Amino acid sequence: MEYYTEITKKAPWYIKKPYDQCKISYEKFLDLLQQDEQGVGVEINIYDAIEKVYELNSVELAGVLDVSMGVLGYASTQRTIPKRKRQFSSRLHIPESFFDEFLSTQLDALKKCREEFRDCYGDELIEKFKQNGYAAMEAKIEKQNAVDKIKNEKYREENQNRYQYKEKTKMYHDLSDDYKSRDYVIAITLKEGDYYGNIFYEYSSGGYGLSVDIMEDILQFIENLDCEEINELNEEGLLNNNIALQADINGKDIHFELRNDAGEKLEKTIPEDELQKYIVGYEMIRCDGRGMKKERRKCGSCENFTPIEGCAKGNCSVRGDIIQRSRIICSHDYVLKADKVLC
Repeated sequence: MEYYTEITKKAPWYIKKPYDQCKISYEKFLDLLQQDEQGVGVEINIYDAIEKVYELNSVELAGVLDVSMGVLGYASTQRTIPKRKRQFSSRLHIPESFFDEFLSTQLDALKKCREEFRDCYGDELIEKFKQNGYAAMEAKIEKQNAVDKIKNEKYREENQNRYQYKEKTKMYHDLSDDYKSRDYVIAITLKEGDYYGNIFYEYSSGGYGLSVDIMEDILQFIENLDCEEINELNEEGLLNNNIALQADINGKDIHFELRNDAGEKLEKTIPEDELQKYIVGYEMIRCDGRGMKKERRKCGSCENFTPIEGCAKGNCSVRGDIIQRSRIICSHDYVLKADKVLC
């Protein structure tokens, strides 16, 4: 194992990098290594070579080439179109042919291109090119944040009343179905005197009921519900509640409101770490299965089934056959025994 590790460590970067990124197998890695040692050129992605030789990261290279990260990414992973070949070749002082195929034997030539590039622009201008890349990236992030904000506001408008229950209703929790997964809503109840309200916690599970693990997640959710978390969830439209929960601009207090049965409002402002004081209960208020309920009609509970003593089989009078008593039968055959409960 140490022998193989030593081989990979000593390999040239242009062979080691694709191997470390799992883009080539170990066998291919050895083939390329042998090819390189024999002086036969190994093909390298020209953009990887530029970043390595010119000592630039991808953001800085985009700034030097005066293109977006998207354009650079397409050129690097797909192909460099003729227009870009001319542009990149001129800016970097690189032959256009390098963008069609670049071999490890041409690295020395690329280093000479780097020196021409530096002599042409100088350190100060090259640094400015780099900063342009970072500025463009920041501008893109700000633009995306603005778009996300609009989407989040629309999401909040569409979903703010999704789980705003006006009154308590009895929830029917059917355990006879065999849904593989369910969507739950837990009402976390806050109360002071006769005034109350809820924060709604949603989760999906492949099991039944409010398990210990889920309860731990809910408690952790409440523990982490500080000003920063409240702001982030509200920004994304994901903090479902009927108490208008929000963080104060001072970043230390939170605001919410509770109501009594008469609809009168009690406004509260408390330190962010005191929310737990107002929580008096956790209750499952919704349980939705993701599919149609499957009726389980087993032979053992059917009037048409007569068990055979000493085994798990029996006779079906409708089918005239011997079958397993646990078998699920189609609905028109099944008649529930008077003394049996559907299982």
